Amino acid sequence: MSIELSEMIEGIDPTSTVLFFGAGSSIPSGAPSVEKVIEEVSRSFSIDADGYSLTELTSLAEEKRSRVELIRCLRGMFNKIRVTGALLNLPLYNWKNIYTTNYDKLIEQSYEKKEKPISVISSNYDFREQKYPEATKLYKLHGCIEKDISDGHQSRIIISESDYDHTTEYREALWDAFKHDLNGSSVVIIGYSLADQHIKDLVSRAISINNKSYTPASINLVLYSRDESRAALFERRGVKVAFGSVDDFFVELQKRNTPSSLVYRSTGDPLDNQSMLQPVTLKVEDELRNIDKNVSAMFQGWPASYSDIQANLTFERSITKDLESTLNSENSLCVCLLGASGMGKSTTARKLMLRLKVAGFHCWEHKGNHKLLFEEWRSVAKDLNRRKETGVVLIDDAHNHLHEINSLIDLLSADANYSLKIILTSTRNHWHPRVKTPNFFLKGKEFVLKKLDEGEIEGLLSLVETHTDLQPLIESSFSGFSRSERKRRLVAKCESDTFVCLKNIFASEQFDDIVLREFAELDENLQEIYRLVSAMESAGVNVHRQLVVRLLGISAEAVSASLINLVDIIHEYTISEREGIYGWKGRHPVITDIVTKYKMPDEKEYFKLFETVIDNIIPTYDVEVRTIKQLCSFDSGISRFPDKHVRNKLLRKMISKVPGERVPRHRLIRYLIDVNQLEKAETEIRLFENDFGTEGPLERFKIILLLARSERTTGILDEDRMAILEMAREKAVKAVDRYKNNKNILKTYCDVSLEIFKRSQNANIFKDSMRQLKEAEIRLGDPEITTSIIMFERQFSKIQSELAEEQDAP
Repeated sequence: MSIELSEMIEGIDPTSTVLFFGAGSSIPSGAPSVEKVIEEVSRSFSIDADGYSLTELTSLAEEKRSRVELIRCLRGMFNKIRVTGALLNLPLYNWKNIYTTNYDKLIEQSYEKKEKPISVISSNYDFREQKYPEATKLYKLHGCIEKDISDGHQSRIIISESDYDHTTEYREALWDAFKHDLNGSSVVIIGYSLADQHIKDLVSRAISINNKSYTPASINLVLYSRDESRAALFERRGVKVAFGSVDDFFVELQKRNTPSSLVYRSTGDPLDNQSMLQPVTLKVEDELRNIDKNVSAMFQGWPASYSDIQANLTFERSITKDLESTLNSENSLCVCLLGASGMGKSTTARKLMLRLKVAGFHCWEHKGNHKLLFEEWRSVAKDLNRRKETGVVLIDDAHNHLHEINSLIDLLSADANYSLKIILTSTRNHWHPRVKTPNFFLKGKEFVLKKLDEGEIEGLLSLVETHTDLQPLIESSFSGFSRSERKRRLVAKCESDTFVCLKNIFASEQFDDIVLREFAELDENLQEIYRLVSAMESAGVNVHRQLVVRLLGISAEAVSASLINLVDIIHEYTISEREGIYGWKGRHPVITDIVTKYKMPDEKEYFKLFETVIDNIIPTYDVEVRTIKQLCSFDSGISRFPDKHVRNKLLRKMISKVPGERVPRHRLIRYLIDVNQLEKAETEIRLFENDFGTEGPLERFKIILLLARSERTTGILDEDRMAILEMAREKAVKAVDRYKNNKNILKTYCDVSLEIFKRSQNANIFKDSMRQLKEAEIRLGDPEITTSIIMFERQFSKIQSELAEEQDAP
């Protein structure tokens, strides 16, 4: 027996509810019904529709004439519809996510009218980090009316049988997302007819997914046409059925759930009117209030929290005053603190944040697992400027957000607004190769955090000797020495080891042995979890609870129990409460690297882990798309495999998962050139250009490909090699003119000019390339360009000497 709509609504909380819309939800706004579409296609293409489904009929229409005409016919039925009625209230609630089999843009229109962001996914080329990380996602299983391959888009309007054949992987990825969303949630399926085969397939799939879930969802059907007999069939399977329209649903919903207020409320925080920043930003004052100091956690290797620093559990680093002085200067926007992993960059940056807070700054820290929203931070800066106040935002591991950081710095520079300061941290090997905006060097400064100096060691000794919380943690073998002997031993430690944590400094044994002994004391099943989590984190994977469940094939309940037993070793934190994603993190990168080095030394096993991770990624979630990009890192991830053929195999798997993400495609092109598969590299370049158009890195790869052809092609004359080099030169000159601030393109031009000089002894092109590079050095201020200039000058001198020796030889 069906239930009243009001009774169904009582069990629905929008924040944990997934909506699934069918065609009936759009009809009140003027969208055509399935019957109407069939009728119109039948009429337009002169095909008798009797006995044919929509899919069969459109396949015949496409075959009879063309896809262009079929899509034109379809769009003609949608071109005048506008969102009306209950759908206008859709954005008033923070739905978990929304799915639809409709082509129309009514849901997008309703969010636009309410000025609320929504992330729209209509093809696998939309599997990338979304512009607004915590916005509700709209998954369009059958594509979007505006995008089709007949227009040159990568997306398809999924209507014919061939469309279904070509989009199997895309739709399966959405069902994977649906499976994840159902966990512990409610789903409301609305806008279908009980007589429709689609509703039977959809409900059957939802039930199948639900039966395998650790926390099953509540499945609800809202149907316009009353049919108690068919409803009873669904109810026997555990599905709640209520009858009513879309309008009825939202009327009842509003009676029992107050819509999220869209009215701005001020608490004095500049983030008050930036709702998209709230879930992806830590407020330092909240961290101080909500997180207690924990000296034991610091001793075990966890980074210092703001509360630890405020409780004076850390010592002063000499560089902090220079950082603060730079940020306080009138025309300074940012500082970047560089150093190896474990040097204390994050702790130093947080210590600086607290100094600035005392000085009256508003202080925030960006949550690194989310995209940096540079446009919203620009608005915060404008608000601070109006209020004549100053704020600062800390961005840890800044190399992961460099594109957005460049944009933010450029926007603040264009506004001449210095009210928002930026603190960045990164490792030099990740930071230096990447292209930074010239404004970073004009209005910012790099600092390098090195090993402990004498003054810092004195500060550390004083901290240990005077702070009562630290006394129980010191090794007895260390505490027995006089101060001068302690200092001598610390100096020796800091010369040979990276400063990781108090335990590393004070322990009398090798740090590796401490970590391995701790590992050996765990139960066997916990060892396996610790080993895999460490290996994934060391590789650049954003580890989270659901990914661990997928990889290990164990229940969420078992994972929860394991996490309790690993309480001091693996920490769980919230990545997205709305999406139910909870990250797992080891205490410190140095520790996870040690575990990985000893516990997964077999390259084949490590490769298998990479394959399994990529295969299990759900590309509709930002945290997993970010994993794909981080696996492409220059110094970790797939770079740990020396064989570039092995890397390419993994890259192809990544591209299959997220064809709209550019980084794996860049790496594949470069590695194909490196292993001399030049034709395949050329094919990948053409595909990339077809999908995305041209860009700086792609133009550089074209030049590098020509360089490789000139050097490696067998059986051609020297004059042919020079002709290829001339083509490379022409491309390089055009690329330098178009991307004059791209240091990598400038360096590639120098590579071309050196090769031309080697073959022709014509130095004019080299002189031009060096002139361009030196002008960029002055214009950009990037110290890495200075290093490159020295390198190219040495290479030029070496070639000159070699040519002179050849001429002098008898």
